[in-house]
Amino acid sequence: MPVRVNSRDKVANAPVKLWPGKLQDCRQPFIGGSFFDHEGQPYCETHYHLKRGSLCAGCHKPISGRCVTAMFRKFHPEHFVCAFCLKQLNKGTFKEQSDKPYCHMCFEKLFG
Repeated sequence: MPVRVNSRDKVANAPVKLWPGKLQDCRQPFIGGSFFDHEGQPYCETHYHLKRGSLCAGCHKPISGRCVTAMFRKFHPEHFVCAFCLKQLNKGTFKEQSDKPYCHMCFEKLFG
């Protein structure tokens, strides 16, 4: 969850702590607003989700809400698609080839 920060004194509202001024990983200056706390360190939204493994493997944006986990990766449901025809897939209805998901029809056409 994002933590709101008072940019005037750079003190996080919850839990209260002094802030050194840079976000972890991307090292962007902390100007105020909000950041994501992960193990006591501040992260921008993208790096927070990268650390937690919750970026979509299809669009590389943070996942909140439902997701599909397949091939040891997470996807927004609408981004879990056949690598050939781009039809949306369901977790149990795909074949894998070279670390890419395929619908059964495309898999048979290409590799069958």
